[in-house]
Amino acid sequence: MVIMRMGIEAADGFPCDAFDRAYYEAVVRAPGIYSADLHAGVVITEVKTQITTALQAVLYRHRRARETALELTDLVKLPREDRLSDWNFTTQTRLFEFFVSLHSAFESSFYGLYFAGSRLDRQRFTFADDPEKYQRVTGKSMTEAFQVAWPNDVLTKAMSDLRSDPFYDRLGKVRNRLAHRIAPGFEHRITLHAEVGVTGGGSLTGRQEGETYELAWLGEPLATMVPSTLAQAEEKGG
Repeated sequence: MVIMRMGIEAADGFPCDAFDRAYYEAVVRAPGIYSADLHAGVVITEVKTQITTALQAVLYRHRRARETALELTDLVKLPREDRLSDWNFTTQTRLFEFFVSLHSAFESSFYGLYFAGSRLDRQRFTFADDPEKYQRVTGKSMTEAFQVAWPNDVLTKAMSDLRSDPFYDRLGKVRNRLAHRIAPGFEHRITLHAEVGVTGGGSLTGRQEGETYELAWLGEPLATMVPSTLAQAEEKGG
């Protein structure tokens, strides 16, 4: 891992140099007071704080998404006989962390970019002036503000393309579903020893004691789905 300017370890594959430059320009080098506010003495350290904490979240969430992807891959590769009793719980928990963290990496980017944009154009990014409106900063409001302020900018187009991408849309929908229930398409097959008996579902077998579990994601093995999903997300995120 590489130590960023913020003092945070970034995961492999993170665009460290570009990220460090953006942080330096938006927070470190830029002055702390808007010239239009000099007579009122309005210090914008709060805006810098919002940018910094959002970008820190990007680093943290990206790193956690990669870590959980690797953890999930190891979990699903375990032979049944080597799986601990809480394997099912651990796998579901990691799957939840993966989608929440990956989606949050994008959302945190949008949030930070909104406040960075406010440093260049106060009139288009009015939510940054009122802490009670911070919760209104979303991918949608951020993209719309950039489209008005800089309609022909490459960054504006990239953000618009990302938000309209089917993969990003699916990522958000899966994250939302997992917040309320276990993974859609999660196949929970229970095999019980014949002497234990089956109260509902599953099947009887005399080959092994206790319960065993199998996991699939809409028919696609998790060991294949997770790394490919992370790779697609990183490609979309540049």
